[in-house]
Amino acid sequence: MRLIIAEKPSVAKAIAGMVGKSGKGEGYIECSNNTVITWCYGHLLTLVPPEEYVGGKVQSWQIPIIPQNWKLSPRQGNSAKQIRTIRELLAKASEVVHAGDADREGQLLVDEVLGYLGWRGKTSRLWLSSLDDESIRRALATIKPNSVLRPVYESALARQYTDWLAGMNESIAISRNLQALGIPGSWSVGRVQTPALALLVDRHQAISDFRKQEHYQVAATLDGGIKAQWQIPEDLLVDGILIDRHEADIVAGRVTGQPCQVEKFSSKTGSKAAPLPFVLSSLQKAASSRYGLSAAQTLEAAQELYEAKLTTYPRTDCPYLPIELHGNAGNVLDVIGFDGDGVNINQKHAAWDTGKVEAHHGIIPTGQKTGITLSQNAHSVFSLICESYIRLFMLPESFETREAIFLFQSGDRFRATTRIVMEQGWTRYGKHEDDSESESVQHGELPVLPAGETRRCISAEVLIKQTTPAKPYTDGTLITAMTSIHKLVADPELKKRLRETSGLGTEATRASIIETLVKRDYAKRIKKEIHPTQRGIDLIGMVRRVAPEIANPGTTALQEDSLADIAASRITMADFMAGQIQTVQRLTGALLKGKLVDTVIPYSECPACGGVRCLKLTSKSGKLYHRCPDCNAAFADKDGKPGNQFESSASDAESKSDQPATDPGPHCPTGKKDTRRKVTKTGKPYYRCGGCGSAW
Repeated sequence: MRLIIAEKPSVAKAIAGMVGKSGKGEGYIECSNNTVITWCYGHLLTLVPPEEYVGGKVQSWQIPIIPQNWKLSPRQGNSAKQIRTIRELLAKASEVVHAGDADREGQLLVDEVLGYLGWRGKTSRLWLSSLDDESIRRALATIKPNSVLRPVYESALARQYTDWLAGMNESIAISRNLQALGIPGSWSVGRVQTPALALLVDRHQAISDFRKQEHYQVAATLDGGIKAQWQIPEDLLVDGILIDRHEADIVAGRVTGQPCQVEKFSSKTGSKAAPLPFVLSSLQKAASSRYGLSAAQTLEAAQELYEAKLTTYPRTDCPYLPIELHGNAGNVLDVIGFDGDGVNINQKHAAWDTGKVEAHHGIIPTGQKTGITLSQNAHSVFSLICESYIRLFMLPESFETREAIFLFQSGDRFRATTRIVMEQGWTRYGKHEDDSESESVQHGELPVLPAGETRRCISAEVLIKQTTPAKPYTDGTLITAMTSIHKLVADPELKKRLRETSGLGTEATRASIIETLVKRDYAKRIKKEIHPTQRGIDLIGMVRRVAPEIANPGTTALQEDSLADIAASRITMADFMAGQIQTVQRLTGALLKGKLVDTVIPYSECPACGGVRCLKLTSKSGKLYHRCPDCNAAFADKDGKPGNQFESSASDAESKSDQPATDPGPHCPTGKKDTRRKVTKTGKPYYRCGGCGSAW
């Protein structure tokens, strides 16, 4: 039996439609040619929490936890039931076809189930970038060995392990440190989420620190209606602007009514092709700008369109298209209902370049019809994708730019520019949010001017301007910042190491990172804008005091580059993980022992482990007690100092049945501390180490 394992039921159903459905069981579909199709529900398995590795609550002295043998367990919900179904089907299978989504996580989530269930048989890979019938038929005809995707699997596994190591250990470390200071609650630190939060905090701080600055420019009107602006000498500029009004007034006065000559005139024609097809991040930016959709809403809508077979795979970071899809352009344009003029289906935009297509290609309509009712968000996102596709078959925008430099006898230079659109081309169709090439030209009259021609300044006025603060991030602009992080890194050495494509997270994860920040009360939405909360600002401030690289987006972007290198077999997973383990050990220690806040807390020495951070606290019933964050031992209060040790944890400080420690015992070989002789409730003596918690 051939067993196909898809990432989700909708994909399994689409594949079954092409293979030939013959029956249905609980959790699987029976097909022709001795084929059965089953599915996951995304990740069926998750890495177990740190408590599973230490057999209880994690103590300060136990971190960082570095698992030697990583453990997985089924996620909550119906995951365990579906895993049982897959186990039973694997027992009958002679071949498995891995049909996870065509990306890093899609590779991992099926491979990890096969590993968890001990499958060692023949495994092939079905790589789908679209769920329309033709794409599925083509993918089924080009199935390849799953082993060729081993580097992609290892890249995903390295990401999973690194996120766990950093997120779990560093979160516990900072929480234990703060709890020892009497600051309750748990704090969350993440390999990607914390640098993303730092972007929000830095933007918030820049806006808060902003002070309006008045600055000036001189605008002149020359005869013939030519508008020109003063070319301010460099020595008069402060941070690129003129802040001395007096200088502007002098220039305006001395050029008014005076002749000037054309020192230089230039003219050139150019063209601007339609933007490349959407990748997920650019689609999220456009949907945020036009419709106010969050990154998560856009991804959800794009996934809905993909599962409805209307568009291609959404979690892509490659905007190029395979030339093989060009032949279907006429059908696609007919299906999406474009009946305007200016479209040439034979035109080949630069996007059609098979050589530049990576694992996926740009997001485009499939040309397949469907009777499925779509959500409003899906309709909105579909309209964006269709507009983008249609523009690929429209002429480029063509234009002429002109520039003239005018020189006055006083030595003052003025500049006039204009941009004349000769052919609108694709820019006349629909709205477009492509602001990556904002024009700095003035739209106005500027005739062809021979060098040396004389013009007279009819009037000149001083323009009063004000600097403006940066705008708060929206989902779209934050996704853009996360996508090209090299633009925001100030450190020249780090900037040099980053690629132009270096980013925080991946196309598939950035939306969930933003939602995680909101869910954990580190960020909040105000209409379209995303702002950090005070809790988020506090977290970044504390992290930067003791371990600033945790909040440095450039550092995390380099990790993402390394994960891509694993997928491309440029580096090994083992080498990458060795470096990550060393980093986590160092950063965890900094978060656990560093001075996170300025609050001065009086400590005592811990009688159990000898640590110096035993803190005096007050129980819920108002009683004083002492607790050591290093070994978690708790003590009764005796004249403001730790007295008798309570039998178990600090939470027992309020219990009336607490038992004091008795005589010191032998040295513990594990915790490296002296043990204490204690007595159980039934009167039996035993020894316990306050350092590691072991008992005999």
